[in-house]
Amino acid sequence: ALRAQINPHFLYNSLSLINWKAIEYGQDDISGITLALSNYYRTSLNKGKNTLTVKQELSNMESYLNIQQIMHDNSFDVVMDIDENVLEYESLNLILQPLVENAISYGAEVSLDICTITVSVRENADAIVMEVIDDGVGMSEEELEAVRSYTFKPKGHGIGLKNISERLKMDDENSIFYIDSVSGKGTNVTIKLHKRAKGDQDV
Repeated sequence: ALRAQINPHFLYNSLSLINWKAIEYGQDDISGITLALSNYYRTSLNKGKNTLTVKQELSNMESYLNIQQIMHDNSFDVVMDIDENVLEYESLNLILQPLVENAISYGAEVSLDICTITVSVRENADAIVMEVIDDGVGMSEEELEAVRSYTFKPKGHGIGLKNISERLKMDDENSIFYIDSVSGKGTNVTIKLHKRAKGDQDV
């Protein structure tokens, strides 16, 4: 429904115009936000396709992170631990960005200290393992159980995670989606995908 309502060419042309105007007036920060926003929507819409490369999925997430760091005045740190050997494998789109959004909303924004969000993507035998880890406030056992059962209501947290879990299972019934958290020590969300080349439908 969202894709049907957005005219990509109008969106990209408008953002390109804003970018060039920002450059013309020496507004590098506005130019940076505009480019990040353009890339975020380009990879999110993905020409209507549900899959893309790991590299493109990471690019989408990094654009989102860049915007969020500007919006939050760099009040949280980001660590990227990426195995370049996995970049050209296939991934579902929009599975990392919601996890990073949760890490910001439920980790960085409510932490009294500077929170660090770590994104790790690596190979593991025949799988690709993606992790989004934050060292924020974490969750109690009761909260964690509510999140795992997708009954956690504030801000639609459970809804977003349930969407990712269901899409992963539809794409690959052997995929793994796991959430772990300790109160006061942060949260770790892990995705394990069967390793396959772009366009390879064998699961």
